[in-house]
Amino acid sequence: MQEVPRPSDKASVGDAAKQFEGMLMAQIFQTMRKTVQHSGLFGDSAGARSTYEYLLDQAVVDHAMSSGKGWGLASRLEESWAARQESEKIKTQA
Repeated sequence: MQEVPRPSDKASVGDAAKQFEGMLMAQIFQTMRKTVQHSGLFGDSAGARSTYEYLLDQAVVDHAMSSGKGWGLASRLEESWAARQESEKIKTQA
């Protein structure tokens, strides 16, 4: 079994968790947009509409993540990774 590299720096773990949460939020927004009928507010150009929607979704995600008001997934991931790292540390010491 191949060993997965683990970041030892707590800040890099936090950054990775926040990036993952942001990517997940963006993916969910894009998927939810597919369920909404287009109103024609931004014209009939599918390219212009999809570009605007993508930029809007990214702005919402960036704002949520930079303000610390995400969904809380990042903090849960950090806790989980820390607990796993601690349990592996105990196993190797035993």
